[in-house]
Amino acid sequence: SGAGDQQSAALGVGVVSPGKIKCTTGTGSFILAYLEKPKFDPEKRVLCSCHAVPGTWVQEASIFTSGAALRWFRDQIGQVECMAVEEGQDPYDIITAEAEKSPIGANGLLLIPHLIGAGAPHWNPYARGLLFGLSLGHERKDIYRAVLEGVAYEVKKNIEVFKTLEIEPKELLLTGGGSRSDFWNQVYADVLGITCVRNIIEEATSLGAAILAAAGAGLFTDIAKAAENLCKVDKKWAPREDRHAYYDKIYQF
Repeated sequence: SGAGDQQSAALGVGVVSPGKIKCTTGTGSFILAYLEKPKFDPEKRVLCSCHAVPGTWVQEASIFTSGAALRWFRDQIGQVECMAVEEGQDPYDIITAEAEKSPIGANGLLLIPHLIGAGAPHWNPYARGLLFGLSLGHERKDIYRAVLEGVAYEVKKNIEVFKTLEIEPKELLLTGGGSRSDFWNQVYADVLGITCVRNIIEEATSLGAAILAAAGAGLFTDIAKAAENLCKVDKKWAPREDRHAYYDKIYQF
């Protein structure tokens, strides 16, 4: 009884039926979709591997720098936000609150977050990040919002690849440190055009591992059913059609 970390996270967030997709955001973002049968991308843009649930599979995409991109900007231009730690505040809470003050589209800023090369679907170690459209009129809040939106576009790009493999997402289950931000979760929903969900238990990988350990000890006979019973929803974010349409125009650019 065991699984890889992302497969365990998929189990621990409830990716146990068709249409369920999860995105774990920490240093990077890892997107996994449930499969009843293996699907191998002929263009090798995304991966296919065994799921933690016996006899099932997952489609997998990896983005190398998502939370790491936000951390880099925090360290380089967020000195004021970092000083808030002394007052018991989380710099990321302040950063995302600032990002929310910037209008949709970050006042024309667009971030490509390939700070250590590109993962799925490009797999290009020589790719580099780009902050496009920067002018004297921009403020920190615009840069912060561009980071959040830029990561969401990368997630969308990979889910679009999933769709070409006949995977239709019903909702995106969010986990990891990035999912703590209600605002970022709403950005995901608006960019992707699907409902995003955060469960009560943030540490999905640990929960998935615990389910597998309990199954190995004979406490659960049906791993998928155990996950469905243990994964409780904390909050949902529905896409707003006007914003989704706006983001789609930027995405096509």
